[in-house]
Amino acid sequence: MAIHPINIMKTNLLFLLFLFSAFSVHAQTKFNDLPADYRKVGFPQLVEQCKGVFDGAYMAENKLSTHYDIPNWEGYPVELWEYYTGVDIKKHVKKRGLVYMLNPSAEKLATWIATACWEVKQSVDTLYTHQLVRFIQWQSGAQFPVSGVVYEDMYTKGFYEPYIFKDGVTVYVANPDMMPADKHCTDEQLEFYLHLTNEDLKPNTGRYARICSTYRTQYYKNGGTEDVGDNDENRKQHWLTVVRKLYQQAWHSDRNELIVAWARDKFSQE
Repeated sequence: MAIHPINIMKTNLLFLLFLFSAFSVHAQTKFNDLPADYRKVGFPQLVEQCKGVFDGAYMAENKLSTHYDIPNWEGYPVELWEYYTGVDIKKHVKKRGLVYMLNPSAEKLATWIATACWEVKQSVDTLYTHQLVRFIQWQSGAQFPVSGVVYEDMYTKGFYEPYIFKDGVTVYVANPDMMPADKHCTDEQLEFYLHLTNEDLKPNTGRYARICSTYRTQYYKNGGTEDVGDNDENRKQHWLTVVRKLYQQAWHSDRNELIVAWARDKFSQE
């Protein structure tokens, strides 16, 4: 039986619409995709709000140098920072930290936030942008540790515990001698953390990726296809490679895939 030309046209149209919807879900949103009136008025206000995020960037205290040759980060302006915690309630001294970081500017951070909200919700309403700003401020202060120690008094106020980071993710050092039993890193340990390789680490890593505490399930939900394990016991080390790649892509883009993944998961529930 012959197929009517109109039916063929309808079938082709439906197929094209399917392809469009499949590919538009992860369209590479750019700053110029945002509404023109928002770019003129709302976006400068978001930039000012993002400047306040860096008030909590406590590790950005004393910049020692800028490096463009950090292994796997060649060409990126990675900065070496020295910082001190408050007086630790157990050691009764301030603890010194060293960390390589690649932190965005307020303008870059605002761009990532606005494009994520637009891509996920087709909206740059403050209901969404402010939520993202507050979350990033609380989670990371928009600090992206390339490698080094991050001291946090997360569980006991005034007791600063060292968390080792690589490629924006918490990692676990394989050699127990290179972790301080008293939670106060020596200068030798601080230097060691700056130059970690994956061979220096245990197979599993932490769950969350800076700067938005994106986790593996969110990465998969957003279309991620690389095998990075799960959020439980199988937290594969390959997560470091994926996070590094996505953050480096974001650095030269108006869009941050890791922030989009968090926003897609969070805002889809609203």
